[in-house]
Amino acid sequence: MKRTTKIALVLLVLGAILIGIGWWNHGNKGVVWSSNPRGMRVIQHSKMSYQPGAYHKIVVDAQAPVTIKTGNTDRVSVSYLDKTAGRPTATVSKGTLTVRGGKQAAAMSKTFIGFSESDYTNGGVLITVPRDKQLDSIDVKRESKGVSLHHLTVDQVNVRSSDDVSLYDLTVKRDVTVHNTNGDVWVSQVKANRLDLDAGNGDTAINSSRLAATNNRMVSENGDILMSDTKLGGGQVNNENGDIHLESNRLTKTLTATTSDGDITAHVAQAAGVKSVVKDADMGDIKVKGHAQHSGYWRHPDAQAQYKLTAATGDITVSVN
Repeated sequence: MKRTTKIALVLLVLGAILIGIGWWNHGNKGVVWSSNPRGMRVIQHSKMSYQPGAYHKIVVDAQAPVTIKTGNTDRVSVSYLDKTAGRPTATVSKGTLTVRGGKQAAAMSKTFIGFSESDYTNGGVLITVPRDKQLDSIDVKRESKGVSLHHLTVDQVNVRSSDDVSLYDLTVKRDVTVHNTNGDVWVSQVKANRLDLDAGNGDTAINSSRLAATNNRMVSENGDILMSDTKLGGGQVNNENGDIHLESNRLTKTLTATTSDGDITAHVAQAAGVKSVVKDADMGDIKVKGHAQHSGYWRHPDAQAQYKLTAATGDITVSVN
């Protein structure tokens, strides 16, 4: 074995040993430059958990990521970076649980070792709601770093987020409103009267849900939209730059789907009506049950359930159950 190869192997083993020693002595922690006081500082995480007072509304006015779910206890858990300003807080006043804070501290503007700057928003908030509690409303007022709502019963839901949104197993008496700018939106097993969803730069998936209203609204600027196995009265699906996928939904009235720069695929019930329009015939094709069709083709125009599909410069493909 060449001498240089032996030296390389020795250095490799020595490096692995030093990494192990560093990890064992908590060397995996992030290190940042602190401007007040000036100098390098190891990032420390802290956590608080307590039982809040009685509440029937939740208001989130924070940039920290928030998770709200049911559980066996009534608890609020807050994780944050120690010795930093703007850490999340949760207080109860007049029956409303309000979450504030979570703003990234200026003193931690540069990360030196371990983690990127975006990893640190002073932690997050977990709210555990007792299983037998029905909330009047959940209102996420500010564009937070991420929102997760799971296994809840609530009258009204309003969510604003700049990151991913996850809504799972919700029973909502009235409407669900979601406004998202730069994250994916996932809606599953949600029962509500109406969904009003405005997604910016992210994909949207809605599946196994029940949306009774005939004026549901799902809009995206840059991302795909998937709706599958969902029962709905009707509404509109609009997409600027992305595809629309409608898979095995149960439609009562009329659903209008439009994309400016993308394709539309729809797997519909045998009895459903489908009208397909491609505005630029040179830029897109229409196929229904594997057969090419002209723009403006309308299948079962007298059916109660109607899909009206329009693509500006893309393909439309329709298959039937």
